[in-house]
Order: sequence, then structure tokens, then C-alpha cells
Amino acid sequence: MAKTFSWSWSKLKNFRNCPKRSWHVDINKDVKETEGEALKWGHEVHAAMAARIAKDKPLPPTMERYEPIPAKLASLRDTPGLAVKVEQKLAIDKDFKPVGFFDSSAWFRAVFDALAIGKVVGRAFDWKTGKMPDDGDAEYEQLALGASVLFAHYPDMQQVDTAFVWLGADDETERTYHRDGMAPLWNKLWPEINVMTDAMRTTTYPPKPSGLCVRHCPVISCPYYGKGTR
Repeated sequence: MAKTFSWSWSKLKNFRNCPKRSWHVDINKDVKETEGEALKWGHEVHAAMAARIAKDKPLPPTMERYEPIPAKLASLRDTPGLAVKVEQKLAIDKDFKPVGFFDSSAWFRAVFDALAIGKVVGRAFDWKTGKMPDDGDAEYEQLALGASVLFAHYPDMQQVDTAFVWLGADDETERTYHRDGMAPLWNKLWPEINVMTDAMRTTTYPPKPSGLCVRHCPVISCPYYGKGTR
């Protein structure tokens, strides 16, 4: 049975890095990535932050330095007209209409670490446990795509304030998006979306050798595995 095309920021990022890896890990799922210590730590932090915000469960001692961030969000839970949510999974269909995350019609999916939803203005937070990138312009597409999903699910919302919260660096990078200003994002991404769509239709996922092949790829069947572009 042919697979239905759907995507997310992580799938787009993986496809950009290497279509062949994207096929095996994201689409066909015949290769599983090894979960290293950094990824395990990231999962633990996300779970602990969600429990602190939603259930007032204290952060473990190893994460106590993060306390001011979830504490502030937890304090907003009883604010009239504001809904504080954690680990929200939202999706839109190809017509940019809101659908369930697991619906067969879901075209783009996004996961939000924390949200503070008002009627007209919303805030979205993404916890980051890794290093801040030297050039994060491409990463901000993730925030913009998330804002697009929120605009679809909350029709009265006109503004979304988004932030990457760099927990290890005690820093934030923020971007604000408006409902009437999202066209440039989609105009920029549409050619890539078409390429990904055609790739699935034709099952064409060529390898893209790079330095990532040497130590960061689990696709051992690839001719560039462990070699890359030396």
C-alpha cells in the first residue's frame, strides 16, 4: 500500500541532510537510530518540565537550575482567559485546516513542549538541551511552522510569540509571528515540500554524502556509510 505523504520539521530537516537516511529512518522505518546519552537526557528533561508545569511535580536535583522557567508557566495556569498546556500534538491537513494528530488526513504535524494560549495572542516554547547553533536561521523555520499550526487551530489568534529555550546556556531566542505574515514562509518552503512529495510518490531517496556519514548515520547499507565526503 502506498504511503500517504505527511511531514514535520524533523522530517524536513532529515530530508535536507540526506534523502536516503530520511527514507530508512522516517518513512520506511526499517532502520532505528541509537539513542545516545544526549538524546536520553533530552527526553528526561522534557518529561520533567511537563510534569513541573502541569502537575507541580518538583524537578529532580539534576535539573533544579531550570526551575524559574517552568515555575513561571505553572503560575499562569489559573489566569482567566489563558490556557497553559504541555506536550501538545497538533496537525493540519493539506488545506491548512486543523485535524487530529493521528488522523489519516494529517499533512503537517507539530509537537509543542509548552503553550500559553490566549484568545488573540499565544506563546509557544521549545526546550533545547543541546548547544546553541552558530547560525540558527533555518532552525527558526520550526518556530514559524508551529505558529502556522496554532493559527489553524485557534482562528481568533492573531499573534504567536515563540521561543527556543536553551536550558544549558540559560538563554532564549525569540521570534514573533502574525497571522497575516506567514506567506513568505510557505513561499520559501513550497519547492522543498514538492520535492519531498515527489520523492514519496516515486520512492526516490538518493544518498547525500557528507561529514554526517562518518559517525552519525545508522544506515549501514548505504555505500557512503562511515565514509561520507572525505
